[in-house]
This record gives sequence, C-alpha cells and structure tokens, in this order.
Amino acid sequence: MLFLSGPTRPLWRASFHPLRYLVLVLSCSIVGLSGALAQELCTYTLSGRVIDAHDPEALAFAEIYLPELQRGAVADTAGRYRIADLCAGTYRVRVMHLGCEPVERSVTLKGDLELDFRLEHHAHELREAEIIRDRPDEHVGQAHAEVDKDAMERSSGRTLGEMIAVIPGVTTLNSGPTISKPMVHGLTGNRVLVLNQGIRQEDQQWGSEHAPNLDPFSSDRITVVKGAASVQYGSDAIGGVVITEPVELPREGPVSGEVRGVGMLNGQAIGGNGLLQGGVKGVRGLGWRVQGSGRSMGDSRAADYNLSNTGMHETGASASIGFRDHRWNASVYGSWYARELGILRAAHIGNLTDLQNAINSGTPWYVGAATRAIDAPRQTVEHLLAKAEAGYAVNERGKLVLTYGFQQDDRQEYDIRRGGRSGRPALDLDLSTHTGDAVYKHWIGKQVHGKVGFSGIYQENVNIPGTGVRPLLPNYRRQSGGLYLIEHLTVNEGLELEAGARIERTHLLVAKYTVNDVLILPEHDFLNHALSLGANWSVADSARIRINLSSAFRPPHVSELYSEGLHHGTAAIEIGDALLPSERAFKGVIDLGTALFQGRAHALLTAHASRINDFIYLRPDGYQLTIRGAFPVFRYVATDALISGLDASFDLRIAGPFTWRLRASTVHGRDLVQDEWLFQMPSDRVENTIAFAPRRAGRWKELEVAATSSFVLEQRRIPVGLDFTPPPLTYHLLGLSASAARPLGKNELRVGLRGSNLLNIAYRDYLDRFRYYADARGIDIALWITYRFGGKDRTH
Repeated sequence: MLFLSGPTRPLWRASFHPLRYLVLVLSCSIVGLSGALAQELCTYTLSGRVIDAHDPEALAFAEIYLPELQRGAVADTAGRYRIADLCAGTYRVRVMHLGCEPVERSVTLKGDLELDFRLEHHAHELREAEIIRDRPDEHVGQAHAEVDKDAMERSSGRTLGEMIAVIPGVTTLNSGPTISKPMVHGLTGNRVLVLNQGIRQEDQQWGSEHAPNLDPFSSDRITVVKGAASVQYGSDAIGGVVITEPVELPREGPVSGEVRGVGMLNGQAIGGNGLLQGGVKGVRGLGWRVQGSGRSMGDSRAADYNLSNTGMHETGASASIGFRDHRWNASVYGSWYARELGILRAAHIGNLTDLQNAINSGTPWYVGAATRAIDAPRQTVEHLLAKAEAGYAVNERGKLVLTYGFQQDDRQEYDIRRGGRSGRPALDLDLSTHTGDAVYKHWIGKQVHGKVGFSGIYQENVNIPGTGVRPLLPNYRRQSGGLYLIEHLTVNEGLELEAGARIERTHLLVAKYTVNDVLILPEHDFLNHALSLGANWSVADSARIRINLSSAFRPPHVSELYSEGLHHGTAAIEIGDALLPSERAFKGVIDLGTALFQGRAHALLTAHASRINDFIYLRPDGYQLTIRGAFPVFRYVATDALISGLDASFDLRIAGPFTWRLRASTVHGRDLVQDEWLFQMPSDRVENTIAFAPRRAGRWKELEVAATSSFVLEQRRIPVGLDFTPPPLTYHLLGLSASAARPLGKNELRVGLRGSNLLNIAYRDYLDRFRYYADARGIDIALWITYRFGGKDRTH
C-alpha cells in the first residue's frame, strides 16, 4: 500500500540520518569529557565484618551489595567481606542476611575503609540455619535496571510504563494519552512479562491498548530485566521482564506509613495513595501492610485542541500479612484494581472517505468540550489477585518455596452503537488464571548456589453472552507446565557465572463458531525449551562486564491465532492466523559499566542482538468498511526478524552539587523474509538532564532541581509503502522537576513539582497507535505531596 498524502516535509531532512546523529552526540559527549578530565585509577577497598547486633558473633554468608555499581560480596564464615577496586565517592551499601532486617547505609569513600555492619539477629537462630536466600544479584549476565521508591514517587500520577521509560532501552507503546505498555528493546505485549508481587500478571495483555492492570504503588521498587529470560520465567519473557518487587513486611515495631496526594494540570487529574504497615506486638516476625490508591482525570489536551473522551478513573487496594523467622516464612497477599477509561472519539470514523480525510488533515475530525464524563467508545477492567507463599529451610544449605496465585480479570469494551445500545458491551471477557510454583534454592559449598523449580498455569477465558456481536476472541483453555534449573558459580571475587535450562509444554483448547455457526474445538500443543549462559565479571578500575547468551520461546497467543473482527480499543480490525507456530529467539547481550574520574562519573553501555524465528506481528492490510464504521485492517503474520541496538547512560558530577545525566538508545529491526525494516520499532532518542542537588537548605534535605531535554528522532527505518501515513517528524520536549524532603522527628514531609512538554509542542509519536488521528498531550504540570510517619528518626 502506498502512503497517503501527508504534510509537506522540509527539504533539509533528506540528508538527516538518526543513527549518525545519535552516534555523534554520544561520541562528542564522552570524548569531550575524556579530554577535559584525566581518568584516575580506582583502587580503594571497602571491607569489614557483618556481626550480630546483640553480640559479636559473625553472620556467615551475609550479602553486601552496592546497587549503583551492581557489585557485591558474600561474607565468609567469620563474617568478613571485601569489595576491591572502588572509586572515591558516596555509595549506598545494602546488607542482607537470613532472619535479619536488611540494612541500607550511605557510605562516603575517600580511601580504604573498614566498616562493620551490625544486624538485628538472635544467636540461637544463627546456630540453626545459615544463609538460604536469593543472591542480591539474581540476574547474572542479564542487563537490568531498577526504579527505586524515590524515583517512583517523583513519577506520581504516571502509569507503570511511563515510570520505567526513564531506563535506556525501555519505551512505551501507547494508545492515546492514558494507555501505555512497556516496550523493552523493541519488544512489547506478550513478549514482555510483568511480574506482580512475584506472580505472572495475566490480564488480556495481548491488546496494544491493554495496559497492565496493577497499581505500581503496591510495590516500592521496579526492576526491568532487558533480555530473554525464558529459563526462569517461561514464555512471555522473550523480550524482558518487568518486576514489581514484593515489599518486605516489618517484623516488629510500631505502625508506620505514608499518605500522598497528586494533582495534574493536563486533564485536571487528581489522585493519591496511602499505606499503613507494622508488626504485631508480642509476636516477633509477624508483620502486615495495607495500601490503597485512586486517580481520576478528565479529557487530556494536546497543544492546540482537546482530546475528547480520553478521561480515566482508577482505584486500587492491597493487603498482606506475613511471618518470618530463621527457618519458616509464610505470607498472604491480595489486591483489587479497577479502571474505566475513554477511547479517543476521533479514532472512530463512519466511512472510508472520512477516515482518509482524518488521517490526511492533521487535526481530529471530532473535538468536543473538555469534560470528566466518559462515553463510548470506552473500556472497563477489574482485576483481582490472591497470592499465598510459604518457605521452609529444610537444612543449612537448602530452602523450599511454594507459591500459589489466583487472578480474575474482567474486561468490557463498549463501542458506539445504534439504537441506544452503546451501554451494552461489544466485548465482555472473563479470564481466570491459576499459577503454581515450587522452587528449591540450594548452596553447594561457598561457590555454587542455584535453584531448581517447576511452574504451572491453568487458565480459562470466557466470552460473557449478551454482547450482540461476534466475539473478537474465542473461548479457550490453556494449560502449561515447565521445569527449570539455574546454577551460579562464584569463580573468584570478581567473576560469577550462570547457566540455566528450561523445558515447557503448553496445551491450548479453543471453542469457537465458524461463520456458518458450527461449533469447532481446535487444539494446539507446543513443546519448547530455553537455554541461558551468563557471566558477571568485575575487572580492575571499577569496571564491570555482563555477558548473556540465551534462547527463548513464546507460543502464539489465542489473539494471534483466532482474532477476527473490530478491536474497538485500537480502532482497528484484527485478523489472526490459526497456523502460526511458536516464536524462537536467540539473543546476546553485552553490558559494560565503569566508574571514571575518581567516582565522579559512571558510564553504562548495553549492546544487544536478537534473531527471532517466526516473529509474529500485526501488519497493516488496507481498510474495511463495516456497519460500525470504517477502520484500518491489521493481520497477524509471522516472519524471521533480526533486532539489534544500543543503550547508553552517562552520569557526571560536574562541579559541587551539579550533575549531568545522558540517556540514549537506538533499536534496528529487520524483516529477513521480506528484506525490509520491521514495522513499529522505536525511534532513536537522546535525553540530557542537568540536576542541581545541594545537600541541605536549612531543614530541607534531598533537594533536587532538574531540567531535561528529550529528542525523539523521526523513524526512518520503516517498511516502504506499508503504513497508512508517514512517520511523525522529529520532536523535542523540555521538562523540569523539583523535589525536597523535610524531616519532622520520626515523620517526614516530601514535596515535588514536575513539568512536561513545557513549550507546549504539538507532536506525534511513532509508537502511538492513535497518531493517525490526533497529536499527543501538550503541556502538563504535576504537584505531589507526601507525608511519611512512624519508623526511625529522620532528622539526620
């Protein structure tokens, strides 16, 4: 299909090459700095002992970890540890041991430093069990990054996808201003697994406008694994894993918590969340936590007009209780999440002529007055999660962990229908999922540790009768079981190796009616395996290299096999192919990290390449006129693909409290069968931030003011003549943020201000499915206030 006519392009863009620009920016930045500053060797050592807080007894095999450097050590039988080749600077040091409260401390290194850590522990517990828990670095060789609690707070009011999009190599696939799905190294949807409290999130994630149905503030840390991780997590981890980490419950102590409120200018959004947690008096090791949140917003606004029917209302709550001692741990967790959101009204069009005119005009055909009301087209979702977990240290070198999860996901999608039927859902799906995991974690001597596990899934999807239309997705039952083994070998202080393997079988039973109303019951069986080899090597001068080579798999989802009809959430007709096979991926990742200039700078470069056989994607295939309007058509097709790219980050303390941060990424995707670029790969992007962070200003601390400049380049690597319109032009956004904290004894007040698209630029993003119809959001200002109470004294 040829491009539809669009806005005239400036002639100077003909010679503009995004990749050259990206390489030029990175090269000039790093080379220029290298010439301006002389690199000094990093030869300092942090060492000491980890001991009990009540007596001098050693805590053998305690774990000491520096998150900024992603390096650590394991204490020996005398509790001694040693981390060498460190630069001068300030680091967070995290210390963990079985049966102890983790300790995190800020340490300033100006030379060799001996530092002892005292952990709350009881001597009789030490005699009964040693360390039997995960290593601080569970992803040996895998490139990964973390969004911590403070970074999540600064992103208040944003979605999960927007929170993690600050990580190089992570972007979002959007459907308008309120729906975003994480994309890792060009892969999204069923290829990026979301773990919610350790449970696979199952919530109709096949749809490009089906954002994860979870409240990110039910966790206090999000980890993104940027690589094929099918060995440990099974299918759907072919592109990466987004992990909302379970919050460690208090074992004792008084009630503590926080309350947060947030307001946003664009959409007149308001929201908030709060939590309470504490121990149980007289029962050491028993803790609880309750949390809740809510957010409501009206129509968003682009730079020049209102984005009609893009409001959203969401509510969530969770509760957990758990017990831990030196040998046992058990916990129960439950959460509920509900969301109602509108679909851009201008994306639904009555005939082919109007559809082409809407795409060509550059402005939406429908712009109404701003309102908080949500009308059809719209969707509602409700997600329930229940989790039970128990662990038992069977001996001094092994621990068995059993986990069960149940999820119920109800989704209704409402279309604009004649005869007053817009209040009747056009799609009504009920998805029930049971998951079970059994893992045995073990140590073999001091150098070898690992896990062997089994995971299983039983899932049923049911179309609720009464929609009056043919279902987009059929009823189905999916059963899957996998067995895996992962082993880690600590070769020496600076080198750790990992190897793993998995075998998994999936059975799919589908129930659907043909166009002649004949019931058929097709079945599919998929047997897949995955392998992984990884290494984490800490070399001299505070440099680290991670290498991972892995294979991964993904059976086709029912949506890819049997979709047939209008998917109103994307305003597109989607057609599946029942003959699609499993995807097979082979991926290599090299992750290089180093500290420079006596710890004043940190650089990280990740190179990745994937060969994916039978890569499944939605390919544009013209238009179709139906009784419900005119819509673009997309078909699920399979091809062989090669996807490669680079992620880069560079942080430099320029002078005093000033820091410069650079983030950049590029992804190249080729269709090897058609010999063309892959459709819908992320554009190259570069982000620069200048931050001012003085230590204190009076009684205020943790102050930071930051200005951010983001360039997203025009996507030139596209299949010729395939898309409905040319890709959007390069755009540049300016942002500003400020935050600070004020201790109030054992309490703390935290405030923050965030501005986005401050120049109110009219732009469209290549990864927005609604870019055909309207611009993205214009200027936005967000204000958040947090009050934390209870816990330790926060004055210092």
